[in-house]
Amino acid sequence: MIRAIMQRSGSRTFRRSFALILAAEAVTIGVAWLLLGANTSEWIHEQTARLAQISEQAASSADWSRLGAISNSSSSSLDETYGRQLDKLSRPFSLKQRRRSAVIVQNGEAYELYADGNPPTDVGKPPQWERDAYATRKTTYTPVPYSDDTGTYLAAFTPIVHNGSVVGLIAAELDSATLAEFQGIVRTTFWLSIVPAVLASLLVAYILASMLVEPMDVFRTIEETARSQRALSPSGEEGDRWDRLTPKHKEVAELARQGLTNKEIADALSVSYETVKQHFKDVRERTGWSKVDLAVQAQARRTASLPL
Repeated sequence: MIRAIMQRSGSRTFRRSFALILAAEAVTIGVAWLLLGANTSEWIHEQTARLAQISEQAASSADWSRLGAISNSSSSSLDETYGRQLDKLSRPFSLKQRRRSAVIVQNGEAYELYADGNPPTDVGKPPQWERDAYATRKTTYTPVPYSDDTGTYLAAFTPIVHNGSVVGLIAAELDSATLAEFQGIVRTTFWLSIVPAVLASLLVAYILASMLVEPMDVFRTIEETARSQRALSPSGEEGDRWDRLTPKHKEVAELARQGLTNKEIADALSVSYETVKQHFKDVRERTGWSKVDLAVQAQARRTASLPL
């Protein structure tokens, strides 16, 4: 089959079929990729907007002004108090789906307090969105899933302002590890699909070549052969048309071959100018030839030593 494909690859029809099929598959894959990206982006936007609303509601539902007083190294009653508030606020949501936490940024490190009564957990350098919430004093959210020591999430952060400064953040988070894994699988599948797309294009082009290329090549060969024969020998189809001419038409053809004008042809034949024009009109109606075509045919017959 591969040998047959290679043999047909020189056909213009095969190349066009292959190119069109491959282009159609590329467009299909590209559109699917764009639609997937658009739907994913829309879903992320909806979720982050919802998370921003949840974090703002949580921030306004309790007194968080003492977040900055929480110790990062030891438990305290304040940890337990805020832990209970977080637990109460998180109950309507599955912990696997959404959770709330209090975030404190101190000395370039981020600490998160959860609903377990334990001291805040050091989660490393704060991401840009947490730093922006501290700087702008406005709710910020992650435009894409982000990962830290606790997992992969979408999140929104609402700052808690006390005495003119931000003492911490209330975060609402959504587990998005599944989404990130899905996006990775889709990207891998997309690139791997290129190879079977090319192979499928070759196969379909081969099938089309079997149905269309060979018959079309035959027709094309017949047409080219006939055209060549007409060009090389006036005794073919063109010769048949020559036989439609009257002796007077052939006299006119010979004079036209010599390059005479219509007036000169009229003088040579001792006829009127209008009669010569009528002869050429008759020739066109019988054969479809113009004056130039008629002269060419006369010259071709003389060259081929055929009777004029």
